[in-house]
This record gives sequence, C-alpha cells and structure tokens, in this order.
Amino acid sequence: MSNSFLIINADDAGLHPDIDAGILDAVTAGTVTSISLFVNGPYVPDIIPFLDAGVSLGLHFNLTQGHPCSDPVPASLVDKNGAFFCDGHERLESFNERDVHKELGAQLARFIDIAGARPSHLDAHKHLHRRDGAIFTIMLEAAGELGIPLRCPTDMMKHHCRRAGVATADHFIGAVDPAPYWTEDRIADELSGLLPGITEMMCHPGRKTGPIEGLRYVAQRDTERKALLSGRTKELLAGLRLTNFREAFFGVEIPL
Repeated sequence: MSNSFLIINADDAGLHPDIDAGILDAVTAGTVTSISLFVNGPYVPDIIPFLDAGVSLGLHFNLTQGHPCSDPVPASLVDKNGAFFCDGHERLESFNERDVHKELGAQLARFIDIAGARPSHLDAHKHLHRRDGAIFTIMLEAAGELGIPLRCPTDMMKHHCRRAGVATADHFIGAVDPAPYWTEDRIADELSGLLPGITEMMCHPGRKTGPIEGLRYVAQRDTERKALLSGRTKELLAGLRLTNFREAFFGVEIPL
C-alpha cells in the first residue's frame, strides 16, 4: 500500500456564504477533507455541516480582511476606521509584534467559542507568515503551545518547524494565480505522483462567488469547485489515501 497521504484543505471558510457553500459542495463530495476558518468574518458561519462531515477544522489567521478580534483594537494593524489593511502584506514592517501576538490569541479564543475545540491546524491568510519572519515565529510558538501542525509552504519553514518540534505536512501544493489555479488537468498532473509522507493541497473553492472587498481571487473559485466535483477528479482521488489534519497527526479528537 502507498505511504503517501493527501490532505485537501479549503481555505477561507467563514468569509462569505458563497465561499462556504462551494467548500461544502466539495466536502460533501468527499474531495475536500479539511478546512481553514476565518473567525472575524462579517457573519457567523454555520460550521455544523462541516463538523458533521468529519473534516478537520483549523484557524485561518487573518490580518488583512475585516476587523480584528482584539479589544482594544491593535493600533498598528488597522486603518483609521479600525479595519485591517487589505494590503497588509505591504505594511508588515509597521506591524507591532505585540499586536500580532495579541490578535492571534484573540482569534484562537474566538475559534474555540465557535468550534468548541482547539483548531486542528494553523495557517495564515495570504501566507503572511511566509512573508514575515516575526509573524512566522509568533505562529510557530502558538502552534507549539497548542500542539497542532502549522502550514509551511517552504522547505525553510518546515526546517524551523521541525527544529522547534512543531508538526507540519511533508509537502505542500497549491497557489493563487490570476487564472483559476486548480483545474481538472492540474489536479491530475499534481496528484499523479505524490511523494511519500503527508501532502497538504491548498484549494479555494466557492460557488459563483461575486466581488468581495479585499480579495482578487474570487470568480476563479467556482472553477476550482467544479474541478473538485468532476468525475475525473473523484476517480483519481478514489485511488489515493485521503486524510485530514486530525486523523494524520492525532488519530483522535483534539481536546480543549
């Protein structure tokens, strides 16, 4: 039997009802096994269908979309209206590390309020932890304290994780392009030769999603959804060993 395992993780749950609907389509079809949840979105997401489906549920740490969870508002992270800078990745040098640490703690607390348990994994919206070493260090420490995996898109990040004793997937695939990233052909190409170990495949399905302030990758989400729902993709995935973060790294439910 193959020793290659695949986690298919859908980002941005909780950001918009159309995104949630598209993710749930793929979860129901068995082609998404894990999701990453916004906890500061403009509405309270219904996570019951995801929990009922048995997917793992992680925190999508966010510093560029909507308003912070922290009270008082972390001044270095927000504009004059108290909202995150949508172009936050261009302002990383002005972020105060204490504000980032405080906001991560607030979002983790909000996650537990929503989900009733700790997250199964931790990652960052727009991969700010890949762009900024201070944010990566803060998230690495939090993942270590919680005993949960941290997404590491680069080999260097994986190296630091393992040195710190923090779990992470062995391999990472997925991106956001101007064109839809995951198509049937790309899924077939990328998954035809999975390496040994655990691979995390990041995806962004949505159902006919309209404009969302602060996001450029929006209409492309329906293409990803259709690719994940296609018969060709289902047939391919039927021959692979699908898993999620909870099963791959814990084997049991994650306690509070």
